[in-house]
Amino acid sequence: MKFIILFFGILFFSSITVSAQNEQGVVKIRADKKISDLLKKKVKYNKTKNTYKGYRIQLFYGSEKGSKKEISKFKSLYPDIPVKLLFSSPDWKVQAGNYHSKLDADRDLKDIKLDFPSAIVLQSEIELK
Repeated sequence: MKFIILFFGILFFSSITVSAQNEQGVVKIRADKKISDLLKKKVKYNKTKNTYKGYRIQLFYGSEKGSKKEISKFKSLYPDIPVKLLFSSPDWKVQAGNYHSKLDADRDLKDIKLDFPSAIVLQSEIELK
């Protein structure tokens, strides 16, 4: 007797669950107008910005003569990767690449370290073209 009551109870509740899952509805999202205005301002600001936060591989930090030597060496070994010379008083920096993520920079760093053992990845402002 308990088995029959249990069986009909399970059958009854499972039919309710199945019918509830077949219902379709409409979801309305109400957002304050200030949110859409803020998003528009952010898009407008991003269009005027000339740089973004990215990563570069620093190959050298030292004298001007040493930096020019390192640039020449790097360009001959990696002609497809852009290289940049920066001056930060009193030293010169040689940085390579324009990477969007640290992971991308780390991938190239693995190979570059074979020729430039002191190379490191640094966060940098990357210019938009």
